[in-house]
Amino acid sequence: MSLHAAVIGGGISGLAAAHRVAALGHQVTLFEGADVLGGLGSTFPYRDGHLERFYHCLLPNDDALIGFIRELGLETELLWRETRMGFLYQRRDYPLNTAADLLRFDPLSLHERLRLGLMAIWARYRGVSMDLDEITAADWLRRMAGERAFEILWKPLLAAKIGDRYSEIPALWLSSRLSREKNTKLERKGYLSGGYQSLIDAFAQLLQERGHTIHLNKPVRSIALDGAGMVLALDDVPDMHFDYVICTLPLTACQQLMADLPVDPRLRDLSLDYQGVVCGMFLLDKPLSPYYWMPFVDSGSTAQGVIEMSNLMPLERSQGLYVNYLVNYTHRDSELFTRGEEELLELYQRDLEALFPRSGAKVIDRFLFKAPFVEPIWTVGYQQRKPPYTVIPGRLYMATTAHLYPKVNSWNSCCEVVDEMISELTLQIAP
Repeated sequence: MSLHAAVIGGGISGLAAAHRVAALGHQVTLFEGADVLGGLGSTFPYRDGHLERFYHCLLPNDDALIGFIRELGLETELLWRETRMGFLYQRRDYPLNTAADLLRFDPLSLHERLRLGLMAIWARYRGVSMDLDEITAADWLRRMAGERAFEILWKPLLAAKIGDRYSEIPALWLSSRLSREKNTKLERKGYLSGGYQSLIDAFAQLLQERGHTIHLNKPVRSIALDGAGMVLALDDVPDMHFDYVICTLPLTACQQLMADLPVDPRLRDLSLDYQGVVCGMFLLDKPLSPYYWMPFVDSGSTAQGVIEMSNLMPLERSQGLYVNYLVNYTHRDSELFTRGEEELLELYQRDLEALFPRSGAKVIDRFLFKAPFVEPIWTVGYQQRKPPYTVIPGRLYMATTAHLYPKVNSWNSCCEVVDEMISELTLQIAP
């Protein structure tokens, strides 16, 4: 008789974990607290199709995610394009894609530009050097690129991603990110022609076709021991019993669910905060720029930058309109995060009008989305504090964003974590 597993969370980690557990021959029941699957990759209906609430892309070396895409028969939907990055500094835009672009970046001196180039080469080949876990990114950048380059370029970028706590981030996280994004000669990004929704649907369809169960609008309230198995408490339904459980929620949510379990104090007491995001989506009748990603620095804007998704995504997905995401990475308790939808959309539209007056682009539609738990706020020495995948051998496991370090939070990194967790699980659980 096969074992029965519960997977908590219907984002990419939960879907990938359910897929892997099903492949072991075990019965799977997946619980998602929202009314849709996909987590940060979820979509909303738009006209005759659907669009992502938040921006996403693939990189050529995203082997784990591409592996799942192949397994689900979606490889022919993968599209690859060369993309470009711009940098808006004091309302003047600079391309930052090649060595020649860097040499023309005149806010910095020639010597400072050369130091930046050497740092990029260093990160490409030594981006995951573990000794960088013991120093902050700010200190490392000052040493590698110089004080002015840090103040003009790197400090605004770190603050845009992490907020006021940018000074706590380990250098290992940043160097790993640089290594991931700059390890090919050409800047190429990928996209599924049907969007991430096609991948989400493929996971769900295959699970259901094979007799597994997906529950939406079913948040789990607690996890408890139950003889030789585990029991989940949910609202308005009797407790549900399983042989083992995999939790893929953010660390703080996992810890709350496990509050009454005999959990290792190193896991129970581990503190990890998360940065949230505010994202204004604007659909325009004309493009803004040739860039996929352009941060705004010292330009008087509310938004920290714009992702012009239509420089990657086929226009057919958005009915011929140009999709742009204006973003702020900010803590869920910040004043900005708590502002109302219309106020934020007005501020973002003001940014568009002020920073791109020559584009002639008209706003056709606009939407506002928020997410409170996006990027973990890592602190120095986290590599030694990273939680284990196994909470209770054979009975309770985790595959969460708390396990990603030092990788950047991406769907590929989440898939890598799931595969590592499943390898550990299969050694402890009989098929």
